[in-house]
Amino acid sequence: RDLLDSRGRLDVAAALALATQLADSLNVAHGVGVIHRDIKPQNLLLDQDGVLKVMDFGIARLSERQAGLTEAGLIIGTPAYMPPEQITGEPVDQRADLYSAGAVLYECLTGRPPIEAQGVVSLFARVLTEEPKAPSSLVPDVPAALDEVVLQLLAKHPDDRIQHAAALLERLQAIG
Repeated sequence: RDLLDSRGRLDVAAALALATQLADSLNVAHGVGVIHRDIKPQNLLLDQDGVLKVMDFGIARLSERQAGLTEAGLIIGTPAYMPPEQITGEPVDQRADLYSAGAVLYECLTGRPPIEAQGVVSLFARVLTEEPKAPSSLVPDVPAALDEVVLQLLAKHPDDRIQHAAALLERLQAIG
């Protein structure tokens, strides 16, 4: 969070490096059945060598035990990075983390979240109904292939997203 707050946005190469490390970390977590459910800049730590660490698994859940673990009507996560299915209280799987990774990557590339609003209720409504602008519409040097990855990660319906962190990792490595 501090890095984005101090720089505003990252250049494409730095954003790709962070996104690749995040995809790799999510691939490991998802591989053992853990869904983080709160991927956001505040839960990503960069050490002095630029190595990314995913922190705060406090609301993580095992994917095969997902149903019934969260009290009905209780929304857990950080609104600006939550996928639509998490906002509406539907079951979440690894694709929720991929949506959140897309929101983080969008912010790294553009210096702002993909959807902005004044309050939480308005933000939720906009996440559910509005499509984010392509990152390249705000930062022209974002390559088309990266635009495509980010917008696919931010798809409203989980079936329209990149399905696995391993696939995201491959796509990011092909761009970088």
